[in-house]
Amino acid sequence: GLTGLFLRFKIMARTLRAQKTTVFAFGEGEAERIFLKHIRSLYAVNKTSVRVDYAGGKDVSYILEKALRVKGNLKYNHSFILLDTDREWTSPVKNKAKVKGFELVGSSPCIEGLLLTVLEPATNHANRSSSDCKRSFQSNHLNGRRSLTDGDCKRLFSRSVLDAVIPNMPILKRIIKIMEGNF
Repeated sequence: GLTGLFLRFKIMARTLRAQKTTVFAFGEGEAERIFLKHIRSLYAVNKTSVRVDYAGGKDVSYILEKALRVKGNLKYNHSFILLDTDREWTSPVKNKAKVKGFELVGSSPCIEGLLLTVLEPATNHANRSSSDCKRSFQSNHLNGRRSLTDGDCKRLFSRSVLDAVIPNMPILKRIIKIMEGNF
């Protein structure tokens, strides 16, 4: 009777879940992947489901093609690629990214420049060379090691450190907004 119908409806209602906002975050290299995963851990919690992957370097065209292959036919609410700005983003690449639904987000001149700007906000790192930024970041913040680790991100980029520089860093602010599901 009516009680059975009510119970069946109640059981069905429980299985419906609110859909999370989904984001495909793609990095140029390993450092971008590690940093994006760290940002996800701080800002996407219970808000957004973020898949992070990376290309392993090379030129902008290769990175876009790799992002398209990795993403495949999966649908996301938003997709973006974190790229260095030290290599030219040609019009065909920018147009293809737009057509394929990717936002291109640039770290100037490279990921290490972005990370240095977080840690040393009084200095303009965007006008330095990528190799200079890499050298400076490695010697001043990684104890001479070449590559960023999850532990480095936890040690160097706490939520309070990031929150303090967000107002003056539009690129970081954009990445965080996307991770929070605000496109």
